[in-house]
Amino acid sequence: MIRFSAFLVALLLVASMAALGGAADEDWAALVALDKGPQSAMRSQAEAQTAAVAHIERQERTLRDFLREHPGAPQSFEARLRLSRALQIRGEWQKIAGALEEAQRLLDDAAKIATPKQRVEVDFSRLTLVMRTMRGASRAEREDLMNAARKFQSAHPDDRRVSTVLVEVASLMDHQPRTKRALLNDARALARSDADRARVDDDLKKLDLLGAPVPLRFTSVQGREIDLAALRGKAVVLVYFAEWSPPSVSALKTVQAATNSMPDGRVQVVGVSLDNSAAALKQLMEQQGITWPVAYDGKGWASPLVRELGINALPTVWLIDGQGRLRSLKGLEDTAGQLRQLTAER
Repeated sequence: MIRFSAFLVALLLVASMAALGGAADEDWAALVALDKGPQSAMRSQAEAQTAAVAHIERQERTLRDFLREHPGAPQSFEARLRLSRALQIRGEWQKIAGALEEAQRLLDDAAKIATPKQRVEVDFSRLTLVMRTMRGASRAEREDLMNAARKFQSAHPDDRRVSTVLVEVASLMDHQPRTKRALLNDARALARSDADRARVDDDLKKLDLLGAPVPLRFTSVQGREIDLAALRGKAVVLVYFAEWSPPSVSALKTVQAATNSMPDGRVQVVGVSLDNSAAALKQLMEQQGITWPVAYDGKGWASPLVRELGINALPTVWLIDGQGRLRSLKGLEDTAGQLRQLTAER
């Protein structure tokens, strides 16, 4: 069974919309009925990407048709929000010129006709637009996003999405641990489900490890006893991955390229596989030329190697310095640059 990234799954669930031409209610019912997306199975990642592009383009065309044919319909507010979201995705994913600017104008138009109850949806869409327009996640951009999230929280304190928003913003604040902790603590207090609270607890657990030794010991699939405490003197790249996660496979290539550029003997890569199949892991290791030690126990997300360190996303790449201290939770951001800094330290 082929698995796809959460982003692709989200796109595949976007409506596959037929041409419009009836009364507003009929056209809207047909539009909403198709929100479940395509029913055919995708045989590869490439097919999924092609289908996702086709569906998002079809959504945009059909929403434009609806707004043109039924400009005063009761559904016009939601149609503007949907079209804005479609343009945000295209602007981010396909780099369509002017898409994000038009998405902003649509939100401005929606705000003019929004009822007080609908205003929360406009504000939430504005917040997601801020997230999508971030480029390098500079300190200034992170501050702007945090301010936007806090503004949404203040305006809509009872909205169920506030906790999730704060967690997402916190994920960008690894360089500001005090701010990150404050966001996560607020998110924990506002979380409405055990799953949301568990995610925050995982993120707090990872935050507590920053600057501290990483307690990880295992017997690798190659039969080698690995203890991160015994690797001091080298920078360590710790990679959590799985064959069924396409972003993980991409991350492995990034890590391999970055570490190959480092001086011999200065960097050690260590992997933890969440694969369900030892055969799948073996095939992936052969394909990627992985010879560094990899942990595998077949327990996936339930593995103690995963749960005890608060790992809740794939890929996860951490960088550990020569003293054995966790220095970066964002090891995929300029991996080579971060490693050069760690290997230059004494």
